[in-house]
Amino acid sequence: MRTKAFRMKKPFKAASMATAGAAILSTLSAFAGDGSKPYTLSAGVRGFYDDNIFTANNKVDVDGDKKPDRRKFDSFGFEITPSVRFNVPLEGSTLTAGYTYGLRYYESRPGSKDDQFHLADVAFSHAFNPRYKLSVSDQFAAAQEPDQMVAFSGSGTLPQVVRAEGSNIRNSAGADLTVQIVPLWSAVVGYRNNYYNYKNKGFAEALDRMENLPSLGLRYQLAPKTVLSGNYQYGDVNYRNTKSDFRDNRSHYVFAGVDHSFTSQLVGSLRAGAQFVDWYHAPAGARADAVNPFIDANVTYSYATGSNVQIGFRHARNATDLEAASAVLDQQSSLAYGSINHQITGKLRGSVVAQYQNSEFIGASKAVLLNGQKEDYISLGLTLNYRINNYLSAEAAYYYDQLASDVNFRDYSRNRVFVGIRATY
Repeated sequence: MRTKAFRMKKPFKAASMATAGAAILSTLSAFAGDGSKPYTLSAGVRGFYDDNIFTANNKVDVDGDKKPDRRKFDSFGFEITPSVRFNVPLEGSTLTAGYTYGLRYYESRPGSKDDQFHLADVAFSHAFNPRYKLSVSDQFAAAQEPDQMVAFSGSGTLPQVVRAEGSNIRNSAGADLTVQIVPLWSAVVGYRNNYYNYKNKGFAEALDRMENLPSLGLRYQLAPKTVLSGNYQYGDVNYRNTKSDFRDNRSHYVFAGVDHSFTSQLVGSLRAGAQFVDWYHAPAGARADAVNPFIDANVTYSYATGSNVQIGFRHARNATDLEAASAVLDQQSSLAYGSINHQITGKLRGSVVAQYQNSEFIGASKAVLLNGQKEDYISLGLTLNYRINNYLSAEAAYYYDQLASDVNFRDYSRNRVFVGIRATY
């Protein structure tokens, strides 16, 4: 699935890019303000080391010659990430938007020496009156890394596990209308749309798709700190490559929910029910429908000012990056995750983010070779941020990823270290 050939580009000078980045930081740090601006400007420069740039297999080459994967390359490099964010309060409304441009230069990567990515988001909410509230949002990414290609990325989101080369596009849009029916009852009408477009031929065949997810929820205020809900969501997933038509599916999600504030510092949420899926282009003799549990639960504890811990669990279906020739429909995955954000001192802040995902491949029939094959994905991130002054901060981060799969040639491990400085105005 991964490409073996690399298109050569004329590399630009690392020294000149580093100089440009330093100039950006110097300019931003010279600004002063009273903190009431409707916008925030930021720019970061980080050096890094990546010991497995392409998430290449640990064991043998994809040609099966029992030699280490020739695409397992490591490299030092640097990253520049200027960004802007707006937060505009309006009468009865709130508008937020942000954009980040990223450039990573790899000193010793074969082929193209640089990656470029774009991340943008916008959110708008408006209260028409005490009974009606509308919120809309959109997230866009043109990127390569697995975590950047996840719809509404964040804790509790089932991740993509391998890197995809090229300027891949992911757009995630959503809207919710909340209606207060009577004092204790409200309804939420929602809609989500996810769009994926991959540059790499193998990923495009497996993952190019459009997802439409309208939903309806009824909420009941059982007590001042407890809300119960009943929810329905319809899902339509349409793959854009004809080779993957057999993966097209429609789903009905039916689940109950509870949100509870145990204390002012401890809150929890639970959604549990079932997903009924129908593969409406299934050929004769193939799997045409299935039922699986749907669970989404998390607890957050804010134990001190600027410090909190969160743990959660999610079980659902997710798309697979295996090519259509594998005759695999999708995966059924269980994800456990946790994070700690701790204000160590007045200027030093640290965070730990970890997740473990166990997935099972679901074949178009029980006779499919990969049906029932499993894989485990582990991700760990450690970050330290030291605030030098109101405008400058130093940061260091370490990320570890590991995939252990029953499917040949997918296993990999990856270590990345980043050290740099960021200016914010």
